[in-house]
Amino acid sequence: MRQLALDDLESTPELVERFSRDPDEEVRYRAAKDPRLTAASAVRPLDDPHGHIRQAAFWHARFPARVIVRLLRDPHTAEPAARHPALPVPVMKRMLQLLQLHPQLS
Repeated sequence: MRQLALDDLESTPELVERFSRDPDEEVRYRAAKDPRLTAASAVRPLDDPHGHIRQAAFWHARFPARVIVRLLRDPHTAEPAARHPALPVPVMKRMLQLLQLHPQLS
């Protein structure tokens, strides 16, 4: 029933927030993908024990740019972070400049 509540267009962002901490893995996964999830809440599932939930959270449209920039600095997360659609344009431009100056980085 909790999964179905996420299909209701009248469900509130507060409900989605609560379901992002649900004990059921599938409910958390659906909440991590829900566009009503706030930017601050989109970061929390990065600590989920299930990889598909972490991935859904990372690709959430409201994922905070400041967190993406932090992930760019970590060699373990830099490559997927560089592909995130919410990456700020100035950061993308700077990355391209660096690649042009140092082609060995690509």
